[in-house]
Parts: sequence; C-alpha cells; structure tokens
Amino acid sequence: MTAPIHAVHRTRGGWRIPDQNLWTGEVEERPLAFALDLAASALFLTYEDPRPDDWEHGLLWLRHGQDRSGAYKWRAINTPRTRRMMNDHLCMVCTGSCRWKKGGRTTWLFVDDPATAPDGTPITNLPPTCPDCIPESLATCPRLIERARLVTVASTRPFAVTADLYEPGEGFPALAVKVRHEINIPYGPETAYWRRFALGKQPWLALEDMRDEPIPGRD
Repeated sequence: MTAPIHAVHRTRGGWRIPDQNLWTGEVEERPLAFALDLAASALFLTYEDPRPDDWEHGLLWLRHGQDRSGAYKWRAINTPRTRRMMNDHLCMVCTGSCRWKKGGRTTWLFVDDPATAPDGTPITNLPPTCPDCIPESLATCPRLIERARLVTVASTRPFAVTADLYEPGEGFPALAVKVRHEINIPYGPETAYWRRFALGKQPWLALEDMRDEPIPGRD
C-alpha cells in the first residue's frame, strides 16, 4: 500500500526521534489536479503523476519521502509512515510490532483519554506504542511524565480521516484549489462524494474492546 519503512533510530541530545515524525527533506511538492472518472461520470482529486498506492478508503493521500533527510519536525507527521503504523499496528517510536504477549492485544499509550465517537467508541489519530518503547516514552516525553494512560485493544477499524478539501479550478485537467484546511471526515457512504475532493493527511481508528493496563513503574 505504502512505501517500505526502514527502522532508523535517530536521536538528538539523547532523545529518540519517533519514526512517525516528519523531516523537512521528506516534504514533497506534488501538483494536484482533478481528473474525470468515466465509469462514475465524476471528478476526483489526483496527482499529476498518480500511483496506485496514492488512494485508500476512497480518497487521495498526501505523499512524503522516506529518507529522513533534513531537520526533524516534532509537531508534524510523515503521512505514509503513519498510515502504515496504524494499519499494521506498528510503533510510532520504533516501527516495531505493538502486539502484546498477553492475549495478542495491541498496546496504546495516551497522555489524555482518547477521543470518542458519538456512540461512545474510543477513537484516535495516534499510532500505538510497543511494549519495548513504553518505558522510554514515559521517561522522556514531558507530557507523559505528568500524566499517562496505557491501554490495550483487541482490534481496530478505520473510522475517519483528517484531510484538506479541494475544488476544481479552471482548465482541463482542472487545477485543484484548496478550500478547507484539515477537517475530519468520517468514513461511510454519506461522505463518499466529499472524499473524492479530499487530500488525506492523518487517519483515525476506532479502538475495539479497549482495556486499561497498569503502567510500568507507576503502580
């Protein structure tokens, strides 16, 4: 689906830089346009050089490089790496498996409680954290030092996407003009039309059968 991920454990001042973080050299300026889906007689957002793995859940996704070049950006994510981490339950810090030995569940580490869907289902836009990286995260992340919640989940399902919305400009192929910045679009048949006009930036998952777990060294 996405480009392969290669574990590269980089540090700065003794702090591990999570694999989820975006580096300035990974930013790609790719022109966007609209093309016509002949089968559906409808326009859809695309790159001028489209690839099959650009689409998932009926929408186009933001591209990023994978070489970790340039300077890291603490508050920005690499979208392809994040998609892979959340789809395959890989650690946001080291890209390792987050499968817990106790019952094969997946570990998630939160500063605050996860968000909830209207029906009360817990949802998140953060990848999980593997058992091996939990102690390091608790010891080095300033927010986790103050407060943390460790949970495991039995499974996940795609829930929504944080995306920019575009509309066609003039010309053909029609140039894409951004009209909305980072809105949350739930998955479902009622949003299929709008997803044709969206550029996905961050996925959201629903967490199934979430259970609290003891935090190592804090109980």
